[in-house]
Amino acid sequence: MNVADSAGQKAQLRKSLSSWRAQFAVHLAEHLTERKNLQHDFAEQLRQICIQTKAQRVACYLPFGGEPDTSLFNKWAMDVQLELLLPVANPDHTMHWVAFDGVSTKASIFGFAEPHGPTVELEPVDLIIVPALAVDQSGNRLGKGKGYYDRALAATAAPVVAVVYEHELLEALPTEPHDRAVDFVVTPEQTLKF
Repeated sequence: MNVADSAGQKAQLRKSLSSWRAQFAVHLAEHLTERKNLQHDFAEQLRQICIQTKAQRVACYLPFGGEPDTSLFNKWAMDVQLELLLPVANPDHTMHWVAFDGVSTKASIFGFAEPHGPTVELEPVDLIIVPALAVDQSGNRLGKGKGYYDRALAATAAPVVAVVYEHELLEALPTEPHDRAVDFVVTPEQTLKF
């Protein structure tokens, strides 16, 4: 399969998965118990990876829209005094990182909340937790297509954990040369290590 075919297939998948996520976000807004249960399940899976890897400095994200909700995990990380780094998108399609204090946010260039504070270096980092639209059985990750995480992950060898809903764990995804496979995928029900 050539790069153009892969890019086209990715675009179709993104459209389908993003549509489902938008509908699911509305569903969760109306079903708070289910939302809280999912937050708990994601947090528990991520907490176990941190404990197993003895991570002390962890990069994660603030959830937006229909993304898997890491807010309960982020709270746990700060409660146990892990250093929690969160990304901030830059206009040049790169990211910088902020040591999150649990409170300070501002509107991002895309309009959703991002952490606010002094910039810190990502390295050294023990674990990077990233959003994804899907992950396949080989650890290939499908993001939103803007390349922010692709560029950030290219500059580190730290283990990467993608967070998706159960049905977003697929058999295979189209890939391109710049894609970096993840080391773990977390769903509400399981953690897979590649």
